Amino acid sequence: MNQRLFTLFFGLLSLTFLSWPATAGPASAAESNFSEGIECLQRPDIVCAKVALQKIPPQQIYAKILEAAIAAAENDTDKTFRLLLPIQVSGGADDPALLPQAAASLHASLALAYDHQADPLRSLQQRIQAGHYWQIAGQKNHAQIEQNQRLIWNGLASLDKSQLVEMRGESISTSIQGWVDLALIARDQPDLRQAVADWRKVYPDHGANTDLVLELAANSTPTAAPASNKSAVNKVALLLPFASATFHPAADAIERGFMAARNTAGDETEVVIYPTNGDRESINQIYRQAIDDGASFIVGPLTRDEVTALAVSRTAAGKLEVPTLVLNQSESSFALENLYSLGLSVDTEAAQIARITRDFGLQTAIIIAADNPVASRMAQSFSDAWQAEGGRLLLQIDINEQTAPEDLQSRLQAQPADLLILATEPELARTIRAFLDITTPTYGFSHIYTGVNYEPEDTALLAVRFIDLPWMLGNGDGGFDAYSEAAADLPQGMMQRWFALGADAHQVFSALAARPGTPVTIRGLTGRIEITPDGNIRRTLALGQFTSDGVVLEQAP
Repeated sequence: MNQRLFTLFFGLLSLTFLSWPATAGPASAAESNFSEGIECLQRPDIVCAKVALQKIPPQQIYAKILEAAIAAAENDTDKTFRLLLPIQVSGGADDPALLPQAAASLHASLALAYDHQADPLRSLQQRIQAGHYWQIAGQKNHAQIEQNQRLIWNGLASLDKSQLVEMRGESISTSIQGWVDLALIARDQPDLRQAVADWRKVYPDHGANTDLVLELAANSTPTAAPASNKSAVNKVALLLPFASATFHPAADAIERGFMAARNTAGDETEVVIYPTNGDRESINQIYRQAIDDGASFIVGPLTRDEVTALAVSRTAAGKLEVPTLVLNQSESSFALENLYSLGLSVDTEAAQIARITRDFGLQTAIIIAADNPVASRMAQSFSDAWQAEGGRLLLQIDINEQTAPEDLQSRLQAQPADLLILATEPELARTIRAFLDITTPTYGFSHIYTGVNYEPEDTALLAVRFIDLPWMLGNGDGGFDAYSEAAADLPQGMMQRWFALGADAHQVFSALAARPGTPVTIRGLTGRIEITPDGNIRRTLALGQFTSDGVVLEQAP
């Protein structure tokens, strides 16, 4: 699917520049080199595009837009966001001096990046903007506008009905609502032509080409639902660090969650546990043993070292022997066939905090981080995500038990910010909270919450919001009742989070095994999980808040 998106994307860009009117007058050097770079990409020739980029002064907006298009070609989503979101937030894309074709390129690149993040709403928003700028460009040839609408339609057609309904509810834009309504009636109405005619009466000024929609709908074949959800896998191997004293409790909680989900689903697939040590040295041998024993799907390993060692050893082959759902991130990114990743990543939490707070219009942030490696990782993850969203980081303040709260207060008063981020454990956060301005929005990671709904000490954290698993914030939800007994004797906090990860690992494994290549949305204990057709897994977590009555669920995923 990614390759198809790349092809359509670069086809769009090439159509744009090939159809520039001859009467436009001499272009600036930056505009000409920008055009040259885009034409290189549509061949595709990334080296040629990079040569064209070198001819544009790096401070020029055309350099940033072209560099982002190259990043999109190289599947570097983070770089695409880092380059383009500041331009979009500052209004640079709306500058009348900017070629409308360049503005269209900016939004098309962002749309592709959001495709990779499995964020269909933002992708649709960007493609609508791209179409707007192509209309402004006023080319006689409208092929690029039609191609853009094909991408919009293909994206909507890949979603199930519940996702479309959710998307419609999340936007007040009539352009978005109109597109979603078109996709919904294409699924539900037997007389599509009449239904589209009725739709046009409701949206008389909508930009959708309904003739194209009718053509695309007629040529598409809905994905048939599987006859059952029964997995085609006969044996699944669980690679968990039971052989490590440090990681044994986490392994036990994950196994409990996995088996609870298996029992709830009535899954009869054989499950075999392979104890690992949590280190790099033995994981490949254990992985090979599981395959030799007949495992046709593997869940695990858990630790970062194990995942990295496994991925590195398969880099030359470009794939893992059987579908493998690892439960952590590796130290570097690896594009390996059969490799899927689901874990309790601080990167996921950081990205969601950044999106939520930027959507509220907050622009400047200060991070207050404990002086330890875990907190440093949280701080770096948020810094990257915040700046990728176009926010400005004013300061990072590292603190420990010896830090004088009054000194912290003075530094914050000297440089006020729209947002404070607490990358700390509960105890340290409670100590400093009284010295923070309570009127400044303050957010934390899941690490700030002990997992106990009401603790008297948490009154110090009044009004602090944080990201965590739905299981931790709303396990009274009826949808989670089936898991309550299996998790009842596990301690609060991280053990409950590991249990939730195990339960969702089974749900993701079942979906990948039964419906490979099909987009799936799972309402999981760790969040709303979206599996894209190319196997990327994205999670949206819940938002909680400390109140005088304890922790409350403020926003479900």
